[in-house]
Amino acid sequence: MKLPSLPLVVLDTETTGLVPRVHHVIEYAAMRVENGEVTDSYEQLFYAEEIPPHVEVLTRIRTIDLTGKPAFASKLAEITSRIPEDTIIVGQNISFDIGMLKGEGLDLSERPWIDTSMLASLVFPELESYSLQYLSTVLNLNHSPKHRALGDVRATLELLSRCWERLLELTPAMQKQALDVMGKSTEGYRRLFEVLPKATKKKAPAWLKQLPTEPPLPLPQTTVPELAAKPGDIQLIEESLDPSFVLETVEKAIIAKGTHWIAVKNLDAFVRRLPEKLLRSKDVRIAYHFSQLLDEEAAKRLGKAEAFTADEATLALKLAWYEPRHRNDFPLHGGEDAIWRGSIACTGESEAFKKQFEDLPSVVLIDHRQLLRLLEEADSAEAPMIGKDDAVIIDDASMLEDTATKAYGWYAYTKDLRAAGEHSMELTRFLDLLQLWIEKTRQGQDTRTLNEADLKTPEAKGLRERLAEICKTETFPPQTSVQLEGLEKILDPANLPERFAWIEQRMDGFQSLQSVPESVAVTLRDLLYLRHPTTLLIPPGQSETLNEIVPDSLAVKVEETAPAAPIALSFPISTLEPILTSPPPGKSIVLMSGKGPIENAYVRYTERLEAQGITLVCQGVSGGMGRMRAEFLAAPAPALWLITPWLFEGLELPPDTVQRLVITHLPFDYYSHPILSRRAARYRDGFKDYFFPRLLQRLFRLLRTFARFKTTDADVLTIDERIRTKGYGKDVIAYLSRFSAKSDEKEMGNGKLKMENASLKKVTKKGGGKGQMSMF
Repeated sequence: MKLPSLPLVVLDTETTGLVPRVHHVIEYAAMRVENGEVTDSYEQLFYAEEIPPHVEVLTRIRTIDLTGKPAFASKLAEITSRIPEDTIIVGQNISFDIGMLKGEGLDLSERPWIDTSMLASLVFPELESYSLQYLSTVLNLNHSPKHRALGDVRATLELLSRCWERLLELTPAMQKQALDVMGKSTEGYRRLFEVLPKATKKKAPAWLKQLPTEPPLPLPQTTVPELAAKPGDIQLIEESLDPSFVLETVEKAIIAKGTHWIAVKNLDAFVRRLPEKLLRSKDVRIAYHFSQLLDEEAAKRLGKAEAFTADEATLALKLAWYEPRHRNDFPLHGGEDAIWRGSIACTGESEAFKKQFEDLPSVVLIDHRQLLRLLEEADSAEAPMIGKDDAVIIDDASMLEDTATKAYGWYAYTKDLRAAGEHSMELTRFLDLLQLWIEKTRQGQDTRTLNEADLKTPEAKGLRERLAEICKTETFPPQTSVQLEGLEKILDPANLPERFAWIEQRMDGFQSLQSVPESVAVTLRDLLYLRHPTTLLIPPGQSETLNEIVPDSLAVKVEETAPAAPIALSFPISTLEPILTSPPPGKSIVLMSGKGPIENAYVRYTERLEAQGITLVCQGVSGGMGRMRAEFLAAPAPALWLITPWLFEGLELPPDTVQRLVITHLPFDYYSHPILSRRAARYRDGFKDYFFPRLLQRLFRLLRTFARFKTTDADVLTIDERIRTKGYGKDVIAYLSRFSAKSDEKEMGNGKLKMENASLKKVTKKGGGKGQMSMF
């Protein structure tokens, strides 16, 4: 291995959880490196009363293994003696380990350190994740034994070597940029880059700007009707499962008169799938949300800072190396994301954002929420970005209620504000007080609705007054100001009528405060339908269930389209057990009802699957979406991914990737959701008239998502017994029969469900066979 000529201690911990002092270190391992050679290795288990079951599986350390092991405190002096004062601490996501060790009495927070995860994100832009497990797989690192601290240390040391090799490929100009930035950073990074040998390469390294790409969608194969032509026209087009349907809508809009704004749910993912023909067409413009664009002036201010935090330094260096315009133009990772959002992203007033709307072509591709915001701004702007007679086409319109709710909401994220508060003592003090109020108000609940009494307490009043003073006396980056303004509105009880406000605990440990309108249909009528020719692409058969986005008072025209290639349906009686104990060939995605069932499955099946060489990826246990996606793609088949339907809807994978989709529970919305429950209460039968149509719309979206990356012989299995035990089961079958390729579709449409006493193993034929959707 090639390593920097620095004294290093590479370390890792295994713990019972994520919170220092609440959870504890149960294993510590370290290697000392001097002059590029390993000179010391250390590994020790520590006593703990009980290890949570999922942690036992993750670490392979059982509670019984710790019987008779020493307490961490008894080994503190021994461990400290192996970390000389002049060494640099190295680790993967090292801040976590430093925090956990500090909770045990070993304070390394003032020692210089290097995070190999962030270092890898600097020089491996082509990779989709920077988790150690994924990096070990794609870079073939020595990661033995897996799941244990010493194995992680070995892999981390080898990862450092791979990063160092790429840093040796820098040109003199790139090296100067690195020295300039890291010279103002934390000691660990400064010392690392100072020992780089003088760069002599004339060409930029081959790895620079090699970002991950997606295969484009196939050329359109369907027929889209003529689009709405004049203001007041509301056209509902029943969308096909064909992934190329929306592409033909784009082509149809290109040849139509005037400018057409086409809104999609996930603009970044959609753009990655665009064929080169459309991506480079002069008739198509991509209008990004301002938060996705770099504010160059803000970036210059960041670059001129006298000192950098570690995350600011890696971000500043990436800005210099990759010269991004958009956040997807470079590998943004870890804590850099909060700095992007809080400090250097555009706002609606930034020139880079406004420039997108000059000299518009025939088609403008835009995100749902961004379009809705522009419609709102057009109500008062002297020169609105959306022309009076411009046509609007909304893909995935069954999501319009949710996206309009978010677009017309106010939001404040404590993580972003904390990042922005790095250079403001007053904001940091305010956020400390806000945190206390949040914890007192939410009382341990993941979601807590705010009421008038919450916002009229002396604490809330004091927060409003202090925030108003801070906003008057200090200047913040534009994106931070937007969130602070939103927070001011949320904390004001005068804004509660006709709005919902709540606190939400996020998976990253931080909180968000949100406030949204009670209803969006009237707003959409006034801002969209009466002003612009409007086409909504909707799930088949759902034109009568869109009351929350299209008021009853407006007339609509419904257009049916030819169905895409159908999905074969069959109905075996079975359970999930066969798939999780002996997975069928190919890669399978299993949709489960929540984090609890997924964690239980992880605990029960992970080790036996790993013994068979089968990868099990689990939401909530295997990291964020990027990491799960990367590890699922890198895993050899067979492989399983357990995920909730809500997260699955936004999933993007390459075509011909997944052979099987398993729906374990019908994906109803949570009745306790603070917004949905209030809206359902307005209907005579909230379940039948509100929640059930949303279920059918979601089922269509799940199938449409799956259609983008399924294999030709894919199976779709639904094993929720409510299909046969509940009265609405036959209605679910009748709706899904629209997409069936079986000869008995008519019988299924009448709700006469034919049961087959077969296991999933019997349904799934080795090596392929016709795709099937199984339900009971």
